[in-house]
Amino acid sequence: LLFESCPTSSKDYILSLQIWKAKECLNLFPNSKTVRAEIDLIDALTVKLPNLGVTVLPVQYRQIRSPMEIINMVLRSQSTAYLNVDEILEVAKLLGLNSPDDIATVEESVAREAAVTGDLELAFDLCLVLARKGHGSIWDLCAAIGRGPTLDKMDVSSRKELISFALSHCDEESVLELLQAWKDLNLQSQCENLVQQTGTRPPNASISGSSQVSLSSCSMQDIMDAKGYSINMALNSSFSEKECLEQLHGDLKSLLSNVGKEVHENGNASWDYLLKENGKFCSFAALQLPWLLDFISSSTTFAKKEHPLLNSSAEPYKSVTFQAAKVIISWLVNNNIAPRDDLVASLAKSIIKASSDEETDRNGCLYLLNLGDAFRGVEIIEEQMRDRKEYKEISGITDLGMRYGLLHNSQCRSPSERRNLLLQTFQGARASPGS
Repeated sequence: LLFESCPTSSKDYILSLQIWKAKECLNLFPNSKTVRAEIDLIDALTVKLPNLGVTVLPVQYRQIRSPMEIINMVLRSQSTAYLNVDEILEVAKLLGLNSPDDIATVEESVAREAAVTGDLELAFDLCLVLARKGHGSIWDLCAAIGRGPTLDKMDVSSRKELISFALSHCDEESVLELLQAWKDLNLQSQCENLVQQTGTRPPNASISGSSQVSLSSCSMQDIMDAKGYSINMALNSSFSEKECLEQLHGDLKSLLSNVGKEVHENGNASWDYLLKENGKFCSFAALQLPWLLDFISSSTTFAKKEHPLLNSSAEPYKSVTFQAAKVIISWLVNNNIAPRDDLVASLAKSIIKASSDEETDRNGCLYLLNLGDAFRGVEIIEEQMRDRKEYKEISGITDLGMRYGLLHNSQCRSPSERRNLLLQTFQGARASPGS
């Protein structure tokens, strides 16, 4: 210290507990950073820490290796000590923990203590702050809270933010689990967007007291009640519960066969296995899937109301048809199921029909390339050629058809070759004739 050579220095007074004399010595050098640090230390030891229920003698403090030990002492002093977040941060700064990393470390300790105590609201608030600061060591708590119970202030967007942060900082063993959690949240977010757009919601899919949509597993009894099978069983005494369940599974398998391809090879499960063993899959198939398919079918009551977002002049990526098809495809892919061509075609048509500009046609073509039957894509392009009236629009869709045929006839042996061909094809389309 600055006063090391003085026999009656501030250090000697501090060690002998004559704090007021130590302050008098320090006040002789008001502009010194070292002096300022000593004054802050005295304030922390004599005022701030006792107010938080912790007493640390100056001699004891000199034997402590890191100021974080003092912060941990505060957090362990009382069961509710973690609630004094501002006071704890103030003490940390007085003890010299001033850098952004130091402050984040203190906030992490408070967040973990709050989580252990069961105060998930405060833990969530701090985790969100630390995630936005990029404090990587908090990833495990972010992951736990992001996948945890519903909280008043936590929506799907916040959960996705926490899981995304955890994914970017987690260990190798946690990647697949967190990626699946993110996919589930992304699917839930898409469903909630549809609820907001349409003013409708799937049966038994809302969280009590909240506007959020739950995609969690429902019991078979709840599903049968929501679908009306329980009423049929009550009205028909000869209709047993087993028969009711078999009919439900049969109806769901028929519905699933319309949107996805059932595969029994390479470890992929059949419809029967998924419906019986995967509760979340069965719940989505029974409750959300029919609701989503209603938006795609042109014969639904909703479509007859001519909702503005179903209008062909609406922005293609905001249309209900596009959003519903995207949700179904996302759900199928999350469960390792290939979508059927009808579903992919409805997605592509919702884009191409919405606008006839070059960029929209190009994006529609990219979706058409996912069709298993290339002739389905040709039919959609030919339909557009008949429907368009302006020369420029017809020319654009004709050019698109030629490029579509070229890409389908190419002999690409790997995804990277296909990607490079796509880039070359559409970059060439953007180039001007004289370039």
